[in-house]
Amino acid sequence: MKTRILYSLLFILITSIFLNLFSACDADTEVDKTVEEILAAQPTIVSVSPESADILTNVTISGTYLNFADKAFIGDVECQITQRINGSTLQIEVAPQASTGIVKIITSAGKEAVSPSELTVTYPTPNVTSTFPSSATVNENITLEGNNLESITRISFGDMDGIIQFQEDQALVVSVPNNENSPVEVNYYYNSSSGEVTEQLSSSFNILIPTPIISNWPSLMSRDNEVTIVGTDMNLITGVSVGGEDVTLNTASATSVSFNVPSGVVTGYQDIVINYGTAGEITQADVPYINGQFESYIEFDSYSEDVFVIDFSKDPLATQQLNGTVEQPPFPGTSYYNLNMNTGTGSTIARMRLHNETVNDTWPNMIDAGNFGSNPVLHFWMNTEGTEPIFKIYIGGTSSANRRQLSGSDTNTGNGWQLFAVRLNGFIPSISSVGSTFEFRFNTGSGATDFPIKVNLDWIIVTDSVLTEFGAIDVTDQFGSAG
Repeated sequence: MKTRILYSLLFILITSIFLNLFSACDADTEVDKTVEEILAAQPTIVSVSPESADILTNVTISGTYLNFADKAFIGDVECQITQRINGSTLQIEVAPQASTGIVKIITSAGKEAVSPSELTVTYPTPNVTSTFPSSATVNENITLEGNNLESITRISFGDMDGIIQFQEDQALVVSVPNNENSPVEVNYYYNSSSGEVTEQLSSSFNILIPTPIISNWPSLMSRDNEVTIVGTDMNLITGVSVGGEDVTLNTASATSVSFNVPSGVVTGYQDIVINYGTAGEITQADVPYINGQFESYIEFDSYSEDVFVIDFSKDPLATQQLNGTVEQPPFPGTSYYNLNMNTGTGSTIARMRLHNETVNDTWPNMIDAGNFGSNPVLHFWMNTEGTEPIFKIYIGGTSSANRRQLSGSDTNTGNGWQLFAVRLNGFIPSISSVGSTFEFRFNTGSGATDFPIKVNLDWIIVTDSVLTEFGAIDVTDQFGSAG
C-alpha cells in the first residue's frame, strides 16, 4: 500500500509542476492508484466549442482526463494542441487541411476519445490584391498581399511547389522553385467545404535560371579531407566531378556543397566541373589533389610571420613579414613568409620551432614506424630570389647530431618557387621519433658579403610520397650529414 501511495504522490507532483493538468474539479480522483493506472484512464469528450470554426483558429474541447491527450485530430487530419488548461479542458488549432469531421484525441497510453458530434470547419476565402510579377529567378522571394492569406495551403509553379517562407492573414512570401519548364502557370490553393480550390496567379510565368556564383574554390584537395565549395545559388547544382569522376555530395545548400574526392582520382592537378540546369557548366581547372596521407603543419594563410623568431643579437638588420616582392607559390593560399637577412654569421638568425607553433597535433608521430606508409616526406615551397641562405633542420633534439644542413647552390632557387621534398625516414641517423623537437633555422653563413639574403617560404607539410606530380625535387641527399 505504501508503494502505491508513493507512486500516486510522485505522479501528482510531476503533473502539477510540468503540465498544470489538474483543476479543482478533479479533486475526487482516487489517490490509491499507480501512475500506470492513472495514465491509462479512459478520456471522454463531452463537447467542442464553438461547433463551427475557421481553419487556423482555436476550439475548446471539454471532457475528462484530457490532460493525458498526446495527439488531436479533426477527421483524419492531425491538429496542434495549443493549450492544456486542466484535466477537463483542452484547446486545439484547426489545421489548414482539416475538413468537417469528428474530433478525436489519443492519450499517451493509446486511449481514444471522440466528440459526440462533428465540428464544422469553415474556410475563409483568400483574396490576393497585389500584382503577380511576370518573371523571377530561382530562389527569389515573391510577396503576395491581400486578405485571409493564411488559408492558402500551397502555391504551384507548373508541376513544382514553391516554398512558403512566411504567411499571415495579409501577407505571404513564397520562393520560386527550380523549374526549367518555363513559362509555367502559377496557382494558389485553399480548402473549401466542397474540396480544394485552385486560383490562378499567372498563366505564363517565366522562371529565370541563374548561374551559380562561386566565391571560394578549394586551393588544394586531399584524400582524407572533405572539400567545400562556397557560393550563391548552389542549390541549382545538379552534379560535380573531379578529374572526370562524379562525386557524391555530402551536403548541399543554397550557399555551399561539400564532398570527398572519389578514390580513383590520382595525385596531380585536377579539374573540378560543376553542372547546373540542363546544360550549364562551370570549370575550375588545375586544382591540386593529393591521393595519399597528408598532414599540413604550417601554411601562412593561417599563421603569421611570428612563427619565426629573429635573433637580433646575431642580425640587428633582419626583417620578416608576410609576403614580399615575389608572386605567390603555385598553391595554396594568398600569403607566404618572407625573411631578409643582412649580417654575415653562421649562427641562427631566424628559428621556427614547429613543435610549438603548429596546431596540428600529429607532429610527434611524423616519423613513427608505419605512419605515412613508413615513408614520411617533408615538403615546403621555397624561393630564395637567387641568394644562398643556409637552411638547417633539427629533429629529436638541438644538438649537432640532430641537425642536417642545406646550403650553397642547393638553396638557390633562382627567382622562382621550388617545391622541396625531404624524406624523413632515416634523415637523422639513429632517430626514429620526433620526440619533442622539430625546427627550421636560417642564417647567412659567416662568409656572406652580398645582402640581403632572402628566404620566401610556405606550405610545410608531410605526405607519404614525393609529390613529383607538382614538380617536387627530392633534396634529401643534398643535405649535409649530421654533425
